[in-house]
Amino acid sequence: MNPAINVDVAQIAIWLFWLFFALLVFYLRREDKREGYPLRNERGDRLKGFPETPGNKPFMHRPGDSA
Repeated sequence: MNPAINVDVAQIAIWLFWLFFALLVFYLRREDKREGYPLRNERGDRLKGFPETPGNKPFMHRPGDSA
């Protein structure tokens, strides 16, 4: 016997929304650490946390612009 799979468009849409929302929160939480981070404790050790602080953001300059 084949088990019936009961999935409709609304159920797929709500799961896609929750996946998108979770990824958006993860991305925004990661990006807000770019400014003002990395935090350091009293010994000077870098605090990481979850998600980790992203790397340096490259800024592209036009030729002839002073950097």
